Amino acid sequence: MKIKNLLVASIVPCCLLASCTYDYFVDESNYRVYVPEVASGMATNCYVAVYDEKGQLVRIRRTGWPGDSDPRAAAGVFSFHLPPGKYTAYCYANVGDMQMEGAKMLAESFVAMREIDAPPRSHAYAQPSEMIFQKLTPEIGATFKQKVDTTTLEKYVGLITVKFKNMPVSMSSVARVQLEATGVATRQFFQLDTLSSRFTDADYLFDDISMPSGASAAAWEFERRYFPSISGEMTRIGLYFIDAAGDVVCSIPVEVVDVKTGRPLTLLHGQHLVIEVDRYVVVGVSLVGWDEGIKDSDRDI
Repeated sequence: MKIKNLLVASIVPCCLLASCTYDYFVDESNYRVYVPEVASGMATNCYVAVYDEKGQLVRIRRTGWPGDSDPRAAAGVFSFHLPPGKYTAYCYANVGDMQMEGAKMLAESFVAMREIDAPPRSHAYAQPSEMIFQKLTPEIGATFKQKVDTTTLEKYVGLITVKFKNMPVSMSSVARVQLEATGVATRQFFQLDTLSSRFTDADYLFDDISMPSGASAAAWEFERRYFPSISGEMTRIGLYFIDAAGDVVCSIPVEVVDVKTGRPLTLLHGQHLVIEVDRYVVVGVSLVGWDEGIKDSDRDI
């Protein structure tokens, strides 16, 4: 055994020994999370965090970030060596440059949209990446028996498409459109699944959209991704149409409401919501399948 151990140590580069755990190299892992989307190349920036029954962080494995050199994770296999017990594992993929905070305690761990600079206001955030996720609850026995969980990741981030007709502005005079959405969620704590929150009440989604050439005032649309909304809160979208000189030529407010009741519409995870606006009035709200094109929505305007 001593000779074998010396042999193993001799073939592992020192730089890798300094950055990885022993169980990875001698294959003493007893729990593996297999993410098919990573293996097929359909998902990137994959992050797996495991917490024990007390909510303490046990291990984190990830791939797709600069500096990662874990070939198994890059193939979709995230390996762990865990003591016997019950655990909760969280898998997030396609998180892009969003903030991942895998804190020492589960109650403090979250994923959040990226804060950006949008003078003169603060607390501006960019739209989220197309994140997919799953929560796992493995139980590890006292005897060595490897447990493997294969993920079935769900779409977390939703999509809003706003379609306009009869716009009260000449589109030829518009260089870009600035979007400010308030009442939005900007943070998701791991343990709350899809019950999102925000850092402050001043948080808002901001984007600066270049107007495509040939855009028509008769019909124009845009779409942006969102976190699930905070229940009972109104999401308001302000659109500011700006000319080449930097002046606002028109502004259109859009409230995300149920057109029948006028109450705030709760945006659930993974939904594609289509809002139809005639001049300044919301005339239709409908849900379409995630993979359907906007031309296939329930109404044509």
